[in-house]
Amino acid sequence: MLKYLLTLPLIASSVWAATIVPFERDVPRIDKYYYIMAHNRDSLHYQSQFGADRAENLYYRGFSIVNHGPNDIVTTTPEQIEHPFRDFSFYNDDRARRDTYIWITDYIGSGYVSDFAETILFFLPRQNQFHVEERSETLEVTLTTGEEVTFFKKYKTFDGGVLTEKPLDMNPVRSERKHAQIGYSGKGIIIRSDAWGADPRLTKKVEILKSGLKPCILPAPLFWTQEGFPKFKYVTDEEAYTVISEKCGPEYLPEI
Repeated sequence: MLKYLLTLPLIASSVWAATIVPFERDVPRIDKYYYIMAHNRDSLHYQSQFGADRAENLYYRGFSIVNHGPNDIVTTTPEQIEHPFRDFSFYNDDRARRDTYIWITDYIGSGYVSDFAETILFFLPRQNQFHVEERSETLEVTLTTGEEVTFFKKYKTFDGGVLTEKPLDMNPVRSERKHAQIGYSGKGIIIRSDAWGADPRLTKKVEILKSGLKPCILPAPLFWTQEGFPKFKYVTDEEAYTVISEKCGPEYLPEI
């Protein structure tokens, strides 16, 4: 799996924090990570993620919520090391504004890297960090738009909010299999990219998605740098809006 390499032992603790968490900076303090890691010290129900520099200083990257099934979305029971799952990783590297997105991985448990269906959803506007708050039965996630989505804590499936999902596509023929089918009913917009067994930021095209409109397809290099450690090109939302308005039309700009 492309997102992280190491998971530490589970340690339970309670979570008490405000829902809206402002960005701490515009650009991450580190350009690339020496290694990346994750742990469950904050909660048994999601993983906090970090990147390290060569001096082993850790930088917060976000959190992930993984659905291993069995439930309506991932219908299989986890067995052995290789099994189907859906992983939502909510990234805001170094609590900075520039690189904030959801990286979704759908995996059918085949053992082949080429079967990892990788998707990035980049939300605009960017008003605050992704944030998760644990309730008795749910995980309440605030998106960068300030909108919310709720997960069932037991199943790690959606329980409400501006996102919807369809079940993991288990078609054995990859050419007929779909990436994660995620619906968005909010007032912002999404820049979406998909890839098979590779970084979605390095794909050839992205889709500009707004509720009620057809996808507008644009070249990915308009938004992502294309080196080995891709970055979103625009620190401010207005820079991205200029490109989207020129290429897709002003109707594709967010309503918030």
